Amino acid sequence: MNRVTLIAFILVLSPTAWLMAQGQSAPTLKAEVDRLVLQLDDNQKSQREAAEKVLVELGPDVLNLLPPITARTPAEVKERLGRVRKTLETATAESIAKPTLITLEGEMSLAEVLQAMEEQSGNRVTGYERRGGQVKVAFDKTPYWQALDEVLDQVGLNINEFGGETNALVLTARPDTELSRATTGVYSGVFRLEVLRIEARRDLRNPAVNSMRLSIGIAWEPRVAPIALRQQMSEVTVQDDRGEAMDVTGNQGAINASAELGMSAVEFGIPLPLASREAKRIGSIKGRFTALVPGRVESFEFAGIADARDVEQERAGVVVTFERLRKNVDLYEVRMALRFDDAANALESHRGWVYRNEAFLTDANGKRLENVGLQATRQGTNEVGVAYLFDLPNGPEGCKFVYKTPALVLQLPVEYELKDIELP
Repeated sequence: MNRVTLIAFILVLSPTAWLMAQGQSAPTLKAEVDRLVLQLDDNQKSQREAAEKVLVELGPDVLNLLPPITARTPAEVKERLGRVRKTLETATAESIAKPTLITLEGEMSLAEVLQAMEEQSGNRVTGYERRGGQVKVAFDKTPYWQALDEVLDQVGLNINEFGGETNALVLTARPDTELSRATTGVYSGVFRLEVLRIEARRDLRNPAVNSMRLSIGIAWEPRVAPIALRQQMSEVTVQDDRGEAMDVTGNQGAINASAELGMSAVEFGIPLPLASREAKRIGSIKGRFTALVPGRVESFEFAGIADARDVEQERAGVVVTFERLRKNVDLYEVRMALRFDDAANALESHRGWVYRNEAFLTDANGKRLENVGLQATRQGTNEVGVAYLFDLPNGPEGCKFVYKTPALVLQLPVEYELKDIELP
């Protein structure tokens, strides 16, 4: 049994145990990954397959150690390395859908509780820094939203969904008359749902246009940062408290809500027929929406940009192309393109997030130079082109172009049920 086959056999049982047994340091692991990547182009198919399997078993930690796929990458290595990256990227992105669990017990200040929760979850919360109050908690692997709602109920605070902070929840004061968050919230994975309002309209001249609208607020753990949420009306069912079905009007359509910068929640408005006078409540509303969730952010670097033309780099399901650098009056213009194998509709209907991706230059000394503007050059279902402008008084010599983007966009299905909703 050769070295690669032996490693693959052991890692099937326990990749972590194998690494610990070997006492792997980061440099040693990097050397091992480099050897396995070379093995992807071995003459024997069994050796290529064994190397690919080991790289997958090593887990997402090796993503930063894998080389980029370029035009010079051998075809066999490109295919297998692409599969490895996509498998690991998908596993990383899918783990995002799992709610963070909080374990914390004792009586402490609000700041201490929220800081401890941030350390455990990666979810940033602001707006509490000047607020006092003691909080008593007893969380044992409690889902994040459930724990946060309990904390906010104790101190009488709420969340400002339009707080303006990126990837953070902004706290605000709560009216004394407002119901507790723990009693109004419904949790599904990393999402928190809440019925916000029901509006009824009775037209006394034309009863055919009588209607209701049920508004649902959907928030997410800020570490997730979804691109958009989509609710197909055909996937929503509603019953009143007598068990009678309430047909969702316009059930062939869909609601799309983009998660804009600085927002921590969106709102869906579900159109319904006016309820029967005999009904007092909506007994149940069940549905499933789809969240477009970005995966792990990858960094693409292009050197020698003064002379580079149409240079491609690939990670998992995304290709970034540095097209060219050209002078534009007193500025320099970098033209690049971003292409996904499967954009999951993220570039067709909700491409605003692309223009928030980091794009900058570094000079010969490693100093970061921000772009001073951008312009879309083309738009397609799976591809966008962008021109970034830079002010370079010393010219482009020695500069690198750096672009950061999620390598995958997943369509995450989220099921929910809201119950016992009082009718107007």
